[in-house]
Amino acid sequence: MAPNNLNPGGFLFRKIIVLLTLVISTATLHATKPVPDAARTGYEAIDHKDMESLLKFIASDELEGRNTGSRGLKIAAKFLQSQYELAGLTPVPGQTSMLQPFSVIESRVQESTSLSVRGTNAGSQFNLYKHFVVLSKHSHDVHMTYPVVFAGFGLTEEKEGKDDYQGLDVKGKIVLAIDGSRETIQSESGARSIQRKLRTLRQAKAKAARAAGAAGIIYLRHDLTEEIMPMERRRVDRARQRLAEDPEDIPELVAGPEVISAILSGSDWTADKLVAAYTTEQNEPPRVTVADIQLQLDIVSLADTKGTQNIVAFLEGSDPELKTEVVAFGAHYDHVGMNDSGDIYNGADDDGSGTVGILEIARAFAMNPERPARSLLFVSHAGEEKGLLGSKYYTRHPIVAMSETVAQLNIDMIGRNTPNAIYIIGSNFLSQELHAINEAANEMVGLDFDYSYNALTDPNRFYYRSDHYNYAKHGVPIIFYFSGVHEDYHKPTDTVEKIDFVKMQKVARVAYLTAWHVANLDHRLAQNGLLLQSDIAP
Repeated sequence: MAPNNLNPGGFLFRKIIVLLTLVISTATLHATKPVPDAARTGYEAIDHKDMESLLKFIASDELEGRNTGSRGLKIAAKFLQSQYELAGLTPVPGQTSMLQPFSVIESRVQESTSLSVRGTNAGSQFNLYKHFVVLSKHSHDVHMTYPVVFAGFGLTEEKEGKDDYQGLDVKGKIVLAIDGSRETIQSESGARSIQRKLRTLRQAKAKAARAAGAAGIIYLRHDLTEEIMPMERRRVDRARQRLAEDPEDIPELVAGPEVISAILSGSDWTADKLVAAYTTEQNEPPRVTVADIQLQLDIVSLADTKGTQNIVAFLEGSDPELKTEVVAFGAHYDHVGMNDSGDIYNGADDDGSGTVGILEIARAFAMNPERPARSLLFVSHAGEEKGLLGSKYYTRHPIVAMSETVAQLNIDMIGRNTPNAIYIIGSNFLSQELHAINEAANEMVGLDFDYSYNALTDPNRFYYRSDHYNYAKHGVPIIFYFSGVHEDYHKPTDTVEKIDFVKMQKVARVAYLTAWHVANLDHRLAQNGLLLQSDIAP
């Protein structure tokens, strides 16, 4: 007969008891301060089982991946509205509904799009996805013929005293600019961090071109070969959205060496020689004149205007004077929908976790016998996956003025990775006081705060990639709670059974306590952060 190692007097039994004691002790020792009695009822009401029940619907196949403008997202909006109402929240005073409607234009460039180079020494036609790609979003077809002007890297950097447009007249012309920068060209082009840097640089270059009156911009990419083109096509050959109220984009293209050689024909320059000249450190890079060249663009776009909505729920504060101000919570309830094969991207973590997190926090505040002094605002944003569209629209058309929004706590992906750890981003950028309050709140919960991504220079650029960023641009102190990307990020495998709901409960409780403290301050948060608002705004 085998020994009875589970006998209360046995070694294995004693070892199990010791290990369980250590686990329980570690979990409780993380939290070193008690929750204030005034906030305790709400704090304890935040329950992982509630969030699991809610998320099973939000991330279900029936919602078809919650693409912005889709039937599934409209169902999600009605569900969230009803849940906020059941919790006792209302529309903002003066509003008749929690739904804030707005329109997006969804467009996709068609393969019949072409580009032609016309001039004394050139006469060539080039095809989409063979020689170039289109980055811009167009609600109408574009048929235009304009001269070309070369503008180096195409940047105006006032802080560094660099202006590639100095002495150039680009009004009504197509700007030709080298793609990226010295850093990106000299790095591994396939790296994700470089791709993000490229996107950021392109945004800055397009902005500079528009400001200078250019009719369009073409990025010269000397290594855009037939081998690389399929990867570039996967990045851009899809339906893309922009706010319907935004002006039409100027054409924005990335062209390979064959197109550039045709544009530069008649000169001594090739694409490779030009890039080499500009990536060599020198005080005065060469000026290149593109003479007698006309560029004809024929962009064919299939576009549709779609209606969508943010959900904006309100809980009134208790102080007669301070209740006109709000502490805002945000999470995006949209995801990326379905692919062409019909696979559903459920988005359980991204951002179903944040969506049900702020809903549970709203319930907690409504259930708590004592209301904080300031009011609370809960905004479920649409269109985050399409370029932070819902938060861009809300902060342009705020239902509570940005000047009355004292802080914004954004919860985007809090259900995966290390069980007791959460990334904190941006908490000390505009207000060190907000950072300290969040740290103090965590002393009552016991999470491991990780500040690895808390920098504008983070190569992942997480600070710029969720809705809090649009609030920060308006000078609102923010905190971004984020558990990090994982192998299921933006894949159909981001599903409910992989979510750590106990972790979600802890993050929601930290955010609840942080908001409780901020909402009861007898003063506005000190604007004493590491950054100025001008450092954050593009």
